[in-house]
Amino acid sequence: MRLNLFLLLALTSLFSAAQAQIRPKGSIAGIVKSSDNQPAADIIVLLKGTHRGTVTDDKGRYQFDNLAAGDYMLEACFAGLKPQQVKIILRTGEDVTVEPIRLEESTQKLQEVVVVGAVEKFAKKKSDDVARMPLKNLENPQVYTVVPKELLQEQLAVDFRSALATAPGVSNVTLGVGSGGVGLGMRMRGFSGSNAAGAIRNGMATNWVSMSDPVNLESIEVIKGPSATLFGSSLVTYGGLVNRITKKPYDYFGGNISYTAGSWGLSRATIDINTPLNAEKGMLLRVNAAVDVQRTFQDYGRSNTQVIAPAFTYKINDRLTLDVDFEYFRTKRNSTYIGLGNPGPLKAKSLDELGLDFNYSYTSNDLQSEAKTFNAFAKATYRISDKWVLQTLFSYANTDNNTNYLFLLINTDSTMQRRTMYIPSIFGVNQIQQNFTGDFNIGRMRNRLLAGLDFTQITTTDNRWMINFYDTVKINRPPAFINLEKYRQRIANMPAPNTVGRRNQKTYSAYVSDVLNITPQLIAMASVRVDRFESEYDDYGQTAVSPKFGLIYQVVKDKVSLFGNYMNGFTNVPPGTIAEKPAEKTTFKPEHANQLEGGVKVELLQGKLSGTASYYNIRVQDKLRQDPHNPTYSIQDGTQESQGFEADLIANPEKGLHIIFGYGYNESKFTRAAANIDGKRPASTPAHVGNLWISYTVPHGKVKGLGAGFGGNTQSDCYLNDTNTFTANGFTKFDATVFYDRPKYRLGLKLNNVTDKHYWTTDFWANQQPTRHLLANAVFKF
Repeated sequence: MRLNLFLLLALTSLFSAAQAQIRPKGSIAGIVKSSDNQPAADIIVLLKGTHRGTVTDDKGRYQFDNLAAGDYMLEACFAGLKPQQVKIILRTGEDVTVEPIRLEESTQKLQEVVVVGAVEKFAKKKSDDVARMPLKNLENPQVYTVVPKELLQEQLAVDFRSALATAPGVSNVTLGVGSGGVGLGMRMRGFSGSNAAGAIRNGMATNWVSMSDPVNLESIEVIKGPSATLFGSSLVTYGGLVNRITKKPYDYFGGNISYTAGSWGLSRATIDINTPLNAEKGMLLRVNAAVDVQRTFQDYGRSNTQVIAPAFTYKINDRLTLDVDFEYFRTKRNSTYIGLGNPGPLKAKSLDELGLDFNYSYTSNDLQSEAKTFNAFAKATYRISDKWVLQTLFSYANTDNNTNYLFLLINTDSTMQRRTMYIPSIFGVNQIQQNFTGDFNIGRMRNRLLAGLDFTQITTTDNRWMINFYDTVKINRPPAFINLEKYRQRIANMPAPNTVGRRNQKTYSAYVSDVLNITPQLIAMASVRVDRFESEYDDYGQTAVSPKFGLIYQVVKDKVSLFGNYMNGFTNVPPGTIAEKPAEKTTFKPEHANQLEGGVKVELLQGKLSGTASYYNIRVQDKLRQDPHNPTYSIQDGTQESQGFEADLIANPEKGLHIIFGYGYNESKFTRAAANIDGKRPASTPAHVGNLWISYTVPHGKVKGLGAGFGGNTQSDCYLNDTNTFTANGFTKFDATVFYDRPKYRLGLKLNNVTDKHYWTTDFWANQQPTRHLLANAVFKF
């Protein structure tokens, strides 16, 4: 911890010292006006060739102090406007007042542009990964949500779980268990997202059990529905996937240093530094890093996390650009999960009825899981012509886990059985992808084409030692402390692991997607993937075909779109035994999910109103289930259905005011399954999910930048098991924040769980969520 903090401070000092080499002596000041001679606020003013920049105040004024003598090029610019430049000669010790810079837009037009710019940071759904080609939201028949870093900053998101709180239709976001590693779990459209929570990074595969830190997030893309056609099947779910977009370098010096302190001993320091590496700005470097230490809200439990993530861009020439980034993430934290023990009837019928005291953890500070994750990503982009682009992408991920899990199993007599598991494991993912994208006309019709090849390899090695009955404890009484040395000795005395797991899976894929503007307002999409899967240790292979179709009609061009889609997902099914051939392994077909969806997307009032509403129906077929006539064998005729409605809305009724709203309704059930779950609702899938966030920032005057935000999340009851005998209670919880955001600094206070709600999230296992939590944050910008 001390070494990481020292390195973080040393890196900061190094950049500060480099800046201090400039000997300041003079100043440059002036005013920016609109074409109708009114002061122009919120205009960016840069000193070209330096790392200096500022924003005009309400009276259009700007000023640069501590400048060395020399020649300067001043540039005033704003998104969507033509930049204005002024050359200045500054002599030693001189203070220069520049003649007013006049922009080519009126005050009214500038205000419209400012409003759109302010809204876009929350509302603009810009992504090249959802369709794997540049495609606007109103041109895309698929539903997705983009959570930008600006919203994460406003909500003081210090972990991945809280970063996903504003994603519509996402429920039960929780730290989850996954094959001997610690990752994130969630539910989307009635399906578990344990394989998809952060498993896609910059559109490419990482480990499904990998955790991360929001310090390196540019945005989070939540892509809805079965998306195997473009993303494959290994690391996504039928309900959707989460794509982490990491921060990229830019062509001027800048960054920030942040410190957050909070309840339970939270101490978090982050740094974000960006700089060009040469005068031509063809080589760019950005480094993000964080150190995070905190206790949990219970009597025992703590976490210690470090992350460093450098990113490099090399513009080799006008046609070829190379992007490379790395991420090293290390964390130690407690991993405790609550579930059902004895199969007999319980006195309590829900988590709330258990009456568990949220102060008790039933663990110790020493029983922790450690994960070391390394991610590497590289992308070479070559512009063949104005119409064709070639991209080669590579992703590598390695996670070394040394996990100690504690499971608390609820018994019929209101006691809990403590089960421990020790699982050292190593996960590896390699992916190479080659994409060709074209944008050309067929007659008068615009045509956008994607053709790609993909190779993905997933490897796993893990050993599992389980102490099934470590001991039994009484609910709401301090249990015996788990002594780490004695625990290790019990593991050492076991003759062999309970389970040895190995995985070496290879997938070879080819896909093509075509988007055709039949008319300027009618757009059709057709896509297909051919996927060959091979598993070395399970000794089987399967070939799957995954189609996708979509139709968009822009009722009002670039403002209102009606859309419909058919999407497909699939899962490779390992061999098993069937009653007709009991003496041999039978190779099954891949399991498939098919979605039909329709809805409307809007972007109205110059960006002041953006939203999506849709209805979907997902049917899964060819699921393995227990043979009803021969229970020891399997039969591949199982089905599952999930249907529902989702809506999201982002509004900016007036300057500085933002409203973000999301709602999802889901009806899901097993329609042909084992007798004890047939017709039942899958575990951890609430029917109703909602989120709301309202914030206001003072746009003018002496307290410009002062703001406040309030909102929260809600979800209805769901079940902890597929047999629907035990309820995981729903909840509604609220958060609030106040902040003061200025060009050079930002101060913020955040109170999470304002009402101190005791609530749970579930993803097969239940997790008690943090009680009331206060955070204070200070950011210095440069």
